[in-house]
Amino acid sequence: MSKHGRTIFGFLVAAVAAGAFAAAQASASSAPVVIPYAKTCDLTVGHCVGTAGNGGTIEMQVTSFRPTGADAQLTLTESITVGNISFTAEMSGHWSPVGFIVLNGTVTQGAYAGAHVHQRSDFVGGDPTASKWAGQLQLMPASA
Repeated sequence: MSKHGRTIFGFLVAAVAAGAFAAAQASASSAPVVIPYAKTCDLTVGHCVGTAGNGGTIEMQVTSFRPTGADAQLTLTESITVGNISFTAEMSGHWSPVGFIVLNGTVTQGAYAGAHVHQRSDFVGGDPTASKWAGQLQLMPASA
């Protein structure tokens, strides 16, 4: 291969490597953001408060609850602040009588607006006026 050919080949290899690096970075940045939480709920009024992430807060208000036999369908508004990230999401999902809730929705305000949200809460204990739940909220950025 001539000197000119090696130079062009070197530029092509560098360009392909740079493109692969950029694609990996884009893929990594669109990975779900996972926020663990623990909250206490007063089920008589459908309101929960607790901790999220590292020193953050979570607040949830049930806006609709419809029993469907032993389980129920529900919708809610949830606000989370962790560090300098704050957002509100509208979610709906399924409450299971075996002790968990699965929700899906969309961030409607703040950081990650438009992102898909998935959440699973597991019942930890307590009574209807102070039930304890723990779980993870996953944000899938809108560009993912």
